[in-house]
Amino acid sequence: MIDWSNCPVVESAQDRVSGALVFAGSRVPISALFENLEDGVTAKEFT
Repeated sequence: MIDWSNCPVVESAQDRVSGALVFAGSRVPISALFENLEDGVTAKEFT
């Protein structure tokens, strides 16, 4: 498992998305990126 605690673009807050890891300053879960990549979406298409 990846330790995201030192990554400045990732954060977690209980009041947003039930405490899931999200991109800093957003409500977009990190898991959404990986799920889309697994489905064949490119990183450029995700943004």
